[in-house]
Amino acid sequence: MPIVRTFAPIVAGIGAMHYRTFMSYNLVGGFVWTFGITLLGFFLGKSLPAEQLDKYLLPIIGLIIVVSLLPSILHIIKENKKS
Repeated sequence: MPIVRTFAPIVAGIGAMHYRTFMSYNLVGGFVWTFGITLLGFFLGKSLPAEQLDKYLLPIIGLIIVVSLLPSILHIIKENKKS
């Protein structure tokens, strides 16, 4: 979930994570996100017909939202089963 990146430095500081470890994770995550999204956009642009792009764009966005929220939903379901 994208919002996690907002609070990651705070949590890392509270957890007394070493700065070098935090920066390593931050750099790797940034590179994976940047190149992953760029390559995904490139290959989707190559594989989808331009005249029907609007037909495919909304389902792709919906899938991204569902995949982003899925870990949180599964966590909530798992916690409710324990209670």
